[in-house]
Amino acid sequence: MLQNTNQEKNMRIDVSFLRSKVARRIFFLFILCAMIPISGLALISYTHVSSQLKEQSMNRLYNAVKAHGMSVYEKFLFLEANMNIVATALKNMGSAENLNLEETLGTYSLKRFTALARVHSSGKTIPVFGQLDELPEDMLGIMGGKIPDKTLVRFKRQTGKPYNVFMAIPLDEKNQDSNFLVGQVEIAHLWGIGYENMLPPMTDLCIVDQFRKVLVSSFEMADNLLNQVVIKKNETTPNYFEYNKGNESFFVSYWSVFMKSGFNAPNVSVVLRRARTDVLSPIDNFKKIFSMVVLLSFWVVGFLSVYNIRKSLIPLEELKKGTLRIAQNDFKNQVTVTSNDEFEELADSFNAMSRSLDRHFNALSTRSEIDRAILSSLNVRKIVSRTLRHMYQFFGCNTIGISLAIDKKPLAYHSYISTDIKVRKLVDEYNNISKADENRLLDKKQYIMIDLERETPGYVAPSIVKNMKKVLVLPLIMNQVLEGKIALGFSSEPDLSEEDLTQARQIADQVMVALSNASLVEKLEKLNIGTLDALARTVDAKSAWTAGHSERVMQLAVKIARIMGMKEDCVETLRRGAYLHDIGKIGIPLAILDKPGKLNDEEYNLIKEHPDIGVRILEPIEAFSEVLPTIAQHHEKYDGTGYPLGLKGEEISISGRIMAVADVYDALVSDRPYRQGWIEEKGVNIIKEDSGSHFDPKVVDAFLIAIS
Repeated sequence: MLQNTNQEKNMRIDVSFLRSKVARRIFFLFILCAMIPISGLALISYTHVSSQLKEQSMNRLYNAVKAHGMSVYEKFLFLEANMNIVATALKNMGSAENLNLEETLGTYSLKRFTALARVHSSGKTIPVFGQLDELPEDMLGIMGGKIPDKTLVRFKRQTGKPYNVFMAIPLDEKNQDSNFLVGQVEIAHLWGIGYENMLPPMTDLCIVDQFRKVLVSSFEMADNLLNQVVIKKNETTPNYFEYNKGNESFFVSYWSVFMKSGFNAPNVSVVLRRARTDVLSPIDNFKKIFSMVVLLSFWVVGFLSVYNIRKSLIPLEELKKGTLRIAQNDFKNQVTVTSNDEFEELADSFNAMSRSLDRHFNALSTRSEIDRAILSSLNVRKIVSRTLRHMYQFFGCNTIGISLAIDKKPLAYHSYISTDIKVRKLVDEYNNISKADENRLLDKKQYIMIDLERETPGYVAPSIVKNMKKVLVLPLIMNQVLEGKIALGFSSEPDLSEEDLTQARQIADQVMVALSNASLVEKLEKLNIGTLDALARTVDAKSAWTAGHSERVMQLAVKIARIMGMKEDCVETLRRGAYLHDIGKIGIPLAILDKPGKLNDEEYNLIKEHPDIGVRILEPIEAFSEVLPTIAQHHEKYDGTGYPLGLKGEEISISGRIMAVADVYDALVSDRPYRQGWIEEKGVNIIKEDSGSHFDPKVVDAFLIAIS
């Protein structure tokens, strides 16, 4: 019983999703879009098929009457042939007494006559077979005159019975006073009714001659029906019509037998009648079946619409719940969708995004803690201690340490190491590295992942690598000088994504900024390019999506400038401007910079203010006056549609034109909140497509050389 109940539940369609306004709207639109075509097609199909079935039924009735008419004519020919045989036999025998008709005609043919007789032109009758009824007067008149060239056929009325049919042929065509062989035809055989019924089922027969006399009829032939039967010489189109009798409706079809073509006889028409209900019975059956098919179609449409909408909207409902959880800062719960389609892929992507956001916000939290550590103290050891504790927790490493360069002691480093998160005291170690190691760290500015089973580098403190399998090294570089490094040790294979490594790099950069701020009091005189680098990193560090952007833009811009043959002092000015080109984004809210979707007009207008904000920030500093055009114009377009001033062509400084290319390219190939970074080939194609509109063609040519 429980199993049956479960099966019934499984068979039911869950329509609870229709509580959703979107679901109801889609459902009714789906039904409407399906029902209108189905209804229209059903109406057209029904009308067309009904018309075809009716026409086919009428054609069948006409074909039946035509076949019956041709059969009647063939029987007349057959009877004529039999009478000729008898006439020949009589002429040969000379007397009817010596004639054996069964032997002459055969039993079958003899039964087609009720009587045969020799009739003299004077009217004298000599029986040959059976008893001949009284002949029609006009037939006797013809027989007493000139011998007809065709077999005589005449009909004579009987009271309450069908007309008698008589056939007459001369026994001697050359002798005017000769006898005629007259045959009285078996009516049942001739017309195909009675015991020799040849009619289609549920069909009535009527035979009328050209004078509208009803020769034989299986139904009452009304005058209004008789008047519609037109006897014609040649039938070229089907003859049928419909008439009503009382509460009944009938279809009638007729075909004219052109008797005069072979006989001296009036033409006759064969009339067949069938009740409308019998003729259109296929249509009635079609109506029943068609109605069931239409209803079934509506049911199938309804079922499929409910099934597919539910299949689509339930995953959406799950994704909606997941979105609400994310809005409540719950990134741990995952959305479960098993639809085996794009919704499942979307759910997987949503879960990946949730995990990424979880990591991202953890990274922000870590960086926020580091910020507080930076702001709360200028003591290097305190900053390092708090930084290591937060990085230890975030990356799940087993050992961690920061090595800082010792002033005035090249290649000498002071390392602060933590091998146990529970022990707050840092271990101090001092070690030297080789020049080659220093160069390697300078080359690998982002990070180095070391497999300790293959190598044990000398630039990592021994306490960090002890019993470890992998070490992640993050160089701390300032002014192209290796100021230190952060090393994270892992006892097993670390599960670090590219995003984790990027965040590690950003935190390392933030640590570098913190340490730089700690020693800023002592090193104010070294502002220049180091200050520029710090400011640029501060801007980039504001958003996780623009980390390293300014530096990459600077490097590409410098390459382009040198390819274009700019003087070195101009290149240096460009370098400084490139570092600071986005300094104005300090004044833009982080929510706008990190917005994952499309900016609205108000937000976009705020973004467009960052060149002016950058100029206003740096205007008071006289040393930066030369870089202001670069900062102000790096969003101007060659065709004059850029901002903030709408400059055109060479009205834009060469540094601004170079920066436009370098800035856009790095933005295209880098990840952004609203999209993933494009592959370099696609970014290059965009730059080439916008040459002459967005970008200076000469700068684009130099750019293509720079990245090749």
